[in-house]
Amino acid sequence: GNSYSTWQKRGSLPVTSPFNFTKYQSMISDSEQFGFRFEIKKELGRGATGQVYLAFDTYAQREVALKVTNPNLFGSDEDGARNRKMWLNETRLVGKLRHPFIVQVFEAGSTGSHDYLVMEFMPGGTLKQFASHGKLLPIDRLVDILYKVCNALDYANKMGVLHRDIKPANVLLGADGNIKISDFGAAYLVGSESTQVETVGTLHYMAPEQFNKAAPTIQTDIYSTGVMAYQLLTGRYPFEATSHEGLIYQKLRGEILPIEQARADIPPSLRFAIHRAIHRDREMRYASWKAFCDDLSASMPDIPRPDEVLCDSTRFDFFRNLPFFSDFEDTEIWETVGVTSLSEYLPGDCLVREGEKGSSMFIIASGNASVTKGGVELGVMHAGEFFGEIAYIKEERQTRSATVTAATKMEVVEINGDALHHASAELQARFSKALLKLLVARIEKSDNKLVTWQKAA
Repeated sequence: GNSYSTWQKRGSLPVTSPFNFTKYQSMISDSEQFGFRFEIKKELGRGATGQVYLAFDTYAQREVALKVTNPNLFGSDEDGARNRKMWLNETRLVGKLRHPFIVQVFEAGSTGSHDYLVMEFMPGGTLKQFASHGKLLPIDRLVDILYKVCNALDYANKMGVLHRDIKPANVLLGADGNIKISDFGAAYLVGSESTQVETVGTLHYMAPEQFNKAAPTIQTDIYSTGVMAYQLLTGRYPFEATSHEGLIYQKLRGEILPIEQARADIPPSLRFAIHRAIHRDREMRYASWKAFCDDLSASMPDIPRPDEVLCDSTRFDFFRNLPFFSDFEDTEIWETVGVTSLSEYLPGDCLVREGEKGSSMFIIASGNASVTKGGVELGVMHAGEFFGEIAYIKEERQTRSATVTAATKMEVVEINGDALHHASAELQARFSKALLKLLVARIEKSDNKLVTWQKAA
């Protein structure tokens, strides 16, 4: 199949046959510059539109997945036309989808006789390796992954793109364990009829309405994501059949095996979310990706965790609901998650000490803290409040002007100021604007208190 993720997975395993450099040299003979730029390490795989190689980009100084077309696969027959549309889909999306959980396509180009794509290389394989009994991921880890998949597909939908082939083999893993969605060749691009590919998807993950040639909607992708979730939770599909025809009949007329019968320790809230996502009637599925994300997030407290580490999705949810982050794009909040850590404090613990230096900002996730200066109490801060932002604004390690002490048991999110200064320009600009609004609001609050005090005097 035309599965980039399959190629990626093979790239993490030993190659059984040697790379044919003679064939590669003939491929690039019409472009000497192409050959000097990319150092080919090995073939990762091949599909409907060409070959994919693991290469080192000497210009960008990084490993990439280099996809090169095979002109013989773009014939005048039906398959050739379909392959051509899938390639055009991928090239049209170059630079369009920029999300932390979508594989980045850096550029598209041509050597003269061959077209190529330069893509992000993910060395950790795919989620397919965790889709069978004995290899299932912990439930909390999986829900965190599903949340990220839904958020990425929500972003793609807002950009006018439906994936249409969501499955474990199309969700890749990086060296850091994070995920990215790949293979947008089958995508439906709103307003681009010339590149729409008919009859796409992988049978087990296809929604019932697709067999009636219904127009794709976000519910199509929600269904596929739900089936993937079911499989990754249980190691089996919600429908089982001995033939393609039988599977289609089950999807159109049969009943799924309730997920609790396939695995008993799945919390009821999570069971509800999965069952709703794979409902036969698409009108009964989630109306939006946000609604799906909300139910996944709501299920997290019901899931036992072996440690107290806050999942990325939980931190994302926490930030998204804070007024400070109301103007942030989802991609910016995910980047914020990457520069934060969560700590617990007991009553009496010191969070920030007057006179010490630091560059981090803090957000109170839960609990209360007292603020003192020179031993005099200045006030109490509550959940959702910021402190320490002056150190970040001045762009250097500043001496703290007050002491902050836990008044109750607390959870506090620390935003690493040094890391934020090395974040994307977009995120830094967004933080600067939000901090300016925060400071203005504090000045207005102080002015109002002063006016009230003067009137009382």
